[in-house]
Amino acid sequence: MHVIVLFGILMLIFLRVIGLIISLEFLRDLKDSKFKILIIGWSVWIIAGFSALLIGIFENQLLGEVFQLINSMTTSIAILYVLMGLYSYFQVISRKTIAFFTVLSIALPLVTFVMRTFVFDFSSGILFIIVFIYSFLPLRKKEVFKKDLSIKSFYWYLIFVFTIYIFIIFYAISLLLGYSFGFYSDEFSVPMFINYFVGIISNIVILIYSIHLEYDISKVQKYKLRDKYSHDLGNLVQVIYSAAILTNVDEDLNNEKAENLELIQKKCEEAAKLIKDIKKIL
Repeated sequence: MHVIVLFGILMLIFLRVIGLIISLEFLRDLKDSKFKILIIGWSVWIIAGFSALLIGIFENQLLGEVFQLINSMTTSIAILYVLMGLYSYFQVISRKTIAFFTVLSIALPLVTFVMRTFVFDFSSGILFIIVFIYSFLPLRKKEVFKKDLSIKSFYWYLIFVFTIYIFIIFYAISLLLGYSFGFYSDEFSVPMFINYFVGIISNIVILIYSIHLEYDISKVQKYKLRDKYSHDLGNLVQVIYSAAILTNVDEDLNNEKAENLELIQKKCEEAAKLIKDIKKIL
């Protein structure tokens, strides 16, 4: 195994571990179910990385085919779950949909393996279908990008789709030109370098895109809560302040009650100022 292949696989595993950690942190803080989907995706993708590593280590043909099968299934499942987790920002995904594609990602490579056909051809086909579907689905939710997300997230979405397509197209061309699956070779080649370079870039872009999505959603929710509560609190303060002014007009009030009403008016004015400061800061 060439050092570029080894470094590339280890780097991909490292990036996927970062993705897993980020998803775990988001799940702990936000308790949103979409992060469970992302956690499964990143975890299985880490397994896919280790299986790819084992393919290049063991020279036994049968073991190589078994690890290749594991890599095909885990890669398909991992990308499926990561993309579904990201799409959950736009629309809730049913369990039936998740179950259907999961079974498909496992069954097709397994059937091709049993039939002694090329596992990676079907795996690559599944991945292309998954990416193709995902790349167009968010475009149907343009209103989400306009209302709930920033233009930066939309640009990162386009970059993400572009890098994934480049990776798949380049990989397919390389296989057609006769390069081995995974570029497991002791000799350096330009396609080998490009394959792992683009793969690493793709993983980095996915991480940045996922963080941008969560940052935008959190920011929009924060603004909505700020406007809602500042508006409601402002109305309550205004009612209390107006009632205090009307009551203070009564000439029959004794000095103690009048002082209390003046104190209420003063505190209402302070509360109103705090609400304005909160809106400015947030």
